[in-house]
Amino acid sequence: MTAQERQIGRVLRSTTAGYTVGCRELTAEQSRPMPEFGQLVKAQMLNGDTIYGLIYCVTIEDDAFVRQLVAAGVEEAEFIEDQRQRRQVPVVVDVLTVGYGRGDAMIHRLPPQPPRTLDPIFACDGAEFVRFTAEPDWLRIVLAAQDAPVDQLIVAALRAAAEARPADQRQPYKVAAGRELARLLSLDIARLDGILRQLR
Repeated sequence: MTAQERQIGRVLRSTTAGYTVGCRELTAEQSRPMPEFGQLVKAQMLNGDTIYGLIYCVTIEDDAFVRQLVAAGVEEAEFIEDQRQRRQVPVVVDVLTVGYGRGDAMIHRLPPQPPRTLDPIFACDGAEFVRFTAEPDWLRIVLAAQDAPVDQLIVAALRAAAEARPADQRQPYKVAAGRELARLLSLDIARLDGILRQLR
């Protein structure tokens, strides 16, 4: 699959800590993967850096026509499907920046600059997810996030990262991630226990 075929949307607004992406629709097409909570995505910068982020919120915005359809009690499938396919308001996807790539190096800290407005955002494949999560340093960035549902995001991302690995590496990866979380959350045992229970 080419990078163009993996595009999920374009940047609406951005900061170094995160960015918001606009997508045409929530359903997957042949040419566009579906944005999912905990999915690793990337933006390519002009200087060659790749900014990585985790999807932490997917919002389906309403518009005046949707409100009219609901108020009128329209139940016909063709009207509803037409609105879903031809909507003028994008599906909004919020992304937490968790690092960047420079050459062969994966750097788990905030990038020098955010992606630009209308830059395309691409879904990362399994191999790239494995490369980015090979070291657990990205967990510290997620734990420090202010606006994201941090605990659930860590669980979703770790599950996806484990699934991207060969079957015999999945459990060892989860165990190693659990140890790192235990180190980072040593003063918050109740929170750590909640995350580890969801990972099982």
